[in-house]
Amino acid sequence: MIFVKDDYVVQLGGTMQYAGLLLKGKIESSFQNENFDQITMHTFTGGYLFGEGLVINHAKNSPVQVRAVEDSVVLFIDLEMIYAAADNTPIRNILARNLIKSLAKKNLILNQKVRILSQKSLRDRIFIYLRTLPKDKDGYVRIPFTQTALAEYLGVNRSALSRELGRMQNEGLLVIDAKKIKIIDYLV
Repeated sequence: MIFVKDDYVVQLGGTMQYAGLLLKGKIESSFQNENFDQITMHTFTGGYLFGEGLVINHAKNSPVQVRAVEDSVVLFIDLEMIYAAADNTPIRNILARNLIKSLAKKNLILNQKVRILSQKSLRDRIFIYLRTLPKDKDGYVRIPFTQTALAEYLGVNRSALSRELGRMQNEGLLVIDAKKIKIIDYLV
């Protein structure tokens, strides 16, 4: 199925009958807190499997919404049909192995998110997040979000994030070059 930018693949509170495999594009999972602020959980690119936990557990209402960040193509997979197949079919074994890998990867992502959000200071949230990103040959990390989306991901106000990034750059802790940031010196 094709989704254009800003289409909802899964609505908050909606149901999912099938798991989705993102073939092309970029999607973002998020939820709303008690103040109706949008909290971005993660942004994913092609090859990402989503919704399998909801489908396997027969969840009635999705606790997250999934939105196309750019035009995307999603293949929906009927897990029940595959599980109903004979016990030792190659496709079932491959699917089971891939589902376990997918759930393990999501567990790591969610643990990382909890670690970031449990920090009391915005500075620590920023440093921990930046340290999760791969560095290029020059030591820079590329931020995959806009500043607004990064603020949502970190669970902070956008202007507070902007102020803190400016302070950190002024203090010589970071070098900021558009969407690239280099950590200069900080002990977490």
